[in-house]
Amino acid sequence: MIADAQPGGRRFDDHFKEQICRQDTVEGAALTMAEAAETLDWDLTAFHANIHAVDLPRSGRGQFIAERMGWPSAPIDDWRRLKLGLACPIADRCARVTEPFAFACDDRDTAWFGGELSAANRRVLQLYGRIITSGVAVPVQRGARTAVVTWCSRRRERGDLASTPLGSMFFLSHVFIRHLEKLQSEQIAAPVGEHLTDRELECLNWAAKGKSESAIALLLSRSRATVHFHLQNAVKKLAASNRTHAVAIACTRGLIRLS
Repeated sequence: MIADAQPGGRRFDDHFKEQICRQDTVEGAALTMAEAAETLDWDLTAFHANIHAVDLPRSGRGQFIAERMGWPSAPIDDWRRLKLGLACPIADRCARVTEPFAFACDDRDTAWFGGELSAANRRVLQLYGRIITSGVAVPVQRGARTAVVTWCSRRRERGDLASTPLGSMFFLSHVFIRHLEKLQSEQIAAPVGEHLTDRELECLNWAAKGKSESAIALLLSRSRATVHFHLQNAVKKLAASNRTHAVAIACTRGLIRLS
C-alpha cells in the first residue's frame, strides 16, 4: 500500500501549484512539474493529457516537451514511430482505475496487476526499461477522457515504492492536468492568423511527416520551388520562426495531425 503522507507539506504543494498555474505555456508548466519531481527525489516525470493520443506534445519551437523534461530522444522516436502508446500497459490500467499505482519496467513479467501482458505490452515495458526501473502513475479522470502523470525512478525497484508518500504527487498531478487543459483551450480559442490555403496545409502536413521539399514536390506533382513557396507562406501566416515551429503550431491548433 502506498502511503498518503505529503512529504513537503502544505507549503510545498502551494508553492508548486502557484508555479504551475502561473505558466502560460505547456512547456513551462511541464518543466515546473519536472522540478517538483526532482525535489521529491524522482528522476523523471512524464504526462499524457489523453492516454489514447498517439503523438507527444511539442514546445513552441517544435521540440518534444519530453526531451526538455530530460527524456532521451531515441526512445521518443521509437514511441512515435512504432505507435507504442496504443499498447502501453500503464495507460491501459489508468483507463480502469482512479487511484495511483506503482509499476515496474520489467518486460520479463507475464502478468500485470492480475492480467496478462501481451508481446506488445512487453515491448513498451522494454522501452521504458532502457531509461527507468519503476514509477508511480497518477490517473486523472476528466469526463470521458483519461490523463496520466507518471513519476519515474532510474534506481528504485517497485518494492522500494511501498512507502512512497503520495499526497503531493496526487495533488500536483491534478493541478497540472487542469492547468494543461486551460492552456490548451486558450490555444484553440486563440486567433489562427491568416487563413491557410488547402495547398499550404497539404504541404505542411507532408512536412510534418518528415518529407523534404523535393519529396513533397513529387507527391503533389509540383515543382520544388512551388512547395517551398507554400511552406514559407504557412510559416508567415502562423507567425512561426521556421518550418518546424509552423508544424508545431498547426498541430497544436488542430490544423494538421501527425501520424
